[in-house]
Amino acid sequence: MKRLPGARVKRLLAGLMAAALLALPPLLSLPALAVQRAAPIRVVYPAPVANEIITPVWLDGVRYVSTNDLARVFRATKYWRPELRKLSLRLGDHTVRFTVDAPVVLVDEDAKNLVLSPRLLQGEVYVPETVLAQFLEWGLITNATWDEPIRTIRFRAPVHTVRQAQLWVRGHVTEISATLLRSLPPRVLYATPTEVRLLFEGGTIDTARVFAGGVVQLGTIRETQDGVETRLLLTPDAKGYSVTVAANRLKVAVTDDKDLVSAGIFSPLEPISLAGADGKFGTVVLDPGHGGGDSGATLPGGQLEKDATLDFARQIRAELTDKLGVRVVLTREADIDVPLSRRAEIANETRGDLFISVHLDAEGALRQGGFRVYALSPSLPASTGADRIPLGMNGDFGGAELRPWDSAQASVAGNSMALAQAIADGLSRGFPQTPVTFHTGRISVLEPVAYPAILIEVAPPPRGAPEAMSLRGYSLRDVAKSMAQTIQEFLKGGGA
Repeated sequence: MKRLPGARVKRLLAGLMAAALLALPPLLSLPALAVQRAAPIRVVYPAPVANEIITPVWLDGVRYVSTNDLARVFRATKYWRPELRKLSLRLGDHTVRFTVDAPVVLVDEDAKNLVLSPRLLQGEVYVPETVLAQFLEWGLITNATWDEPIRTIRFRAPVHTVRQAQLWVRGHVTEISATLLRSLPPRVLYATPTEVRLLFEGGTIDTARVFAGGVVQLGTIRETQDGVETRLLLTPDAKGYSVTVAANRLKVAVTDDKDLVSAGIFSPLEPISLAGADGKFGTVVLDPGHGGGDSGATLPGGQLEKDATLDFARQIRAELTDKLGVRVVLTREADIDVPLSRRAEIANETRGDLFISVHLDAEGALRQGGFRVYALSPSLPASTGADRIPLGMNGDFGGAELRPWDSAQASVAGNSMALAQAIADGLSRGFPQTPVTFHTGRISVLEPVAYPAILIEVAPPPRGAPEAMSLRGYSLRDVAKSMAQTIQEFLKGGGA
């Protein structure tokens, strides 16, 4: 065999090493653990376009979605520069620039912090699923909504059914009016002395608006996953309300004239009652999320969610017992497995007046903490299950009304929404520097509960133990105090 000169050997080895190094970045971009598929996201388009499913993946305990899917779903143009490890998405007039393994993203020319970095996986750039909400917050997507609880992206119809909403003040009557392009029956979710909320189920709106004037302290009309929602926060002078739809015109009116209410022209604004059949508010059921083999999330500081939720529920129990003197029942008192169906059974067997499921969110913690309060969506798909839940829960089911197991909550969804919104507002007042959001959706643990039910999720910021559960200086006990105070005020008659 002919021996190669030393110089040629060195050049050959250098070339092989260079080739190996060029191959390393894609290999290093793979996660250390096998990729796991996360719960799918449903994408709903206006007819006749067929709906589709996209599937995120779990990377290091966080859900990531492919930018290929984002580009397809939002009709974006994608540019990938492998030498810079940068990917750009062109969404209409806006451009979003991601950099692999860097948390800062450029939206047009503004820098935004994703907190979690994009990742390169098998030749595709994946970004944290939280960008779906951020695309909406940043105004990049205007023709779709993202419903996180039921994991659905829903695109609006091109022709909006509710248009040109305006506020008018005429003497003692404050009126919100809008044009309707097709007949949509309005549904009053609740009407209390402090707030009126109604829904045009399945409707769309041309432009979200904010109102103020007359007895409307603050009003909004916006599109949600359920349809077009109108929410009016009222001044203390408000006495009654009316909702009419005629000649393709919507009118929502509020008055401070009690004579108009007495004459039956306006319906009275009345507090929501959470009292049971005996007319008293006496029992609250608290549901500490997870337990047993289901550890939930791993929180900052290493604490498991299942342990933190049990501690949180005990804190709420102490505050409710102290402030209201009510009976409080926990769906679990120890670290045990309790199936979702059994949690609902406990709730209904207890014949409670209020159900609260408590959770903590590790992903939200990375966004500097916050609170998310949930209630069941007021417009759920029709039940297809055969299971039914008896509402006469005292060992005697004779003559008891039976309802579908997965829609027992539907008849009190408005009351649940009112209380959930009140708790969200109370948390906003109590913790003004901490993000608070209110959502509705299809939530498994709430659906079978036959009386008002809500879910709260607390997201602590990343801190080292023993302060891992502190929310910007506030403890879980402080959160429990705020919730108990809001429930007490709600029961006094303010409603929402």
